[in-house]
Formats: sequence, structure tokens, C-alpha cells
Amino acid sequence: MCTFLIAILAGTFVESFSRQIAQQQLNEVTHTFIQDAQLARQLSRQLNVKISLKPLNENDPQNWSKGWAVIRHTETSPKVTSLKTYSLNQGHLNGQVQVANHLLKDSQQFTDMSAPKKARHITFSEGEPALLHNGGFVANRIIWQHKSYPELIRHVILGPGGRWRICDPEKDSQKCL
Repeated sequence: MCTFLIAILAGTFVESFSRQIAQQQLNEVTHTFIQDAQLARQLSRQLNVKISLKPLNENDPQNWSKGWAVIRHTETSPKVTSLKTYSLNQGHLNGQVQVANHLLKDSQQFTDMSAPKKARHITFSEGEPALLHNGGFVANRIIWQHKSYPELIRHVILGPGGRWRICDPEKDSQKCL
């Protein structure tokens, strides 16, 4: 009987611990995404150039689920310089956090509807708020979800004026609008 009770308690503990790790992975990705976007804006202000945050996936540049890169555009060359990358396949994340595409509209995920092939990016020029290819303001979102615990979701929202917020649908009374 004691062994049975210990097995039940251990199983409950392991499940709770696994869920807590999943929440930490999801929080790490959402916070790092915002920090890297803020880094891109700060670098654009300091260097007085265009800096972008773009999906890392070379085979599918519309998909953020592999991670992202902070890149510097140069005026004299079509080449870009990668300043920082963040891979969602790195060891402790192991690809467990992904974009919840089924919860997003085509115009979200920082999709520039005015750019060729509707490119996904967040681009800053001279530290100004993020702009689209045609000069419009980006007010957008991306939704991250954990693969093992699909109910764990975080909305990362860029609002007017460049303000960021993270919304947890389980806790936020505004329902992540």
C-alpha cells in the first residue's frame, strides 16, 4: 500500500515538475524575443542603420519556429550582417516551443503585408518604432506554444508606440486582445 501511494505521489511530482519546466521554456522564449527586438531597436538608434529581427529558418523564412536572427542592413550592399541568433533547437529548449500558427491570422507574426512575399520581420530604422516596408507602423503579435503542453500559450504583443506586452490566456482577464 505504501509503495502504491509513493508511486502516485512520485508520478504527480514528475508531471508537475515537467509542466513547470515547460512554463520556464515558454517564458524564456517570449522574454528573449522581446529583449532581442529591443536590442534591434537600440542598435538601430546607436548605429543609425536599419536593424531587423527575422525568422532564422532558411528553408521557410516565414516561420519563426526555428528561432530568429538580429541582422544589420547595409546601404552599400544587399548583404546583411547577422549580429545575434537565437535557435529554438538549442539543447535545453530542444524545439519544444513553437509558433501557434492555428491561432494566428496571416497578417500577424510580424508579417509585412506590403513587402515582397509578405516577409516576416520587425525592422527598426534609427531607433524609431518598427515600420513596415511601405512605412506603416507595425502593431502585431506572435503566439508561442509549448509542444508537450499545448495549453501553455503566450501572446507577445507589440502595441502602438513600441510597447511590448506578454499575455497568458490562462491568467489575463483581457483574453489577450
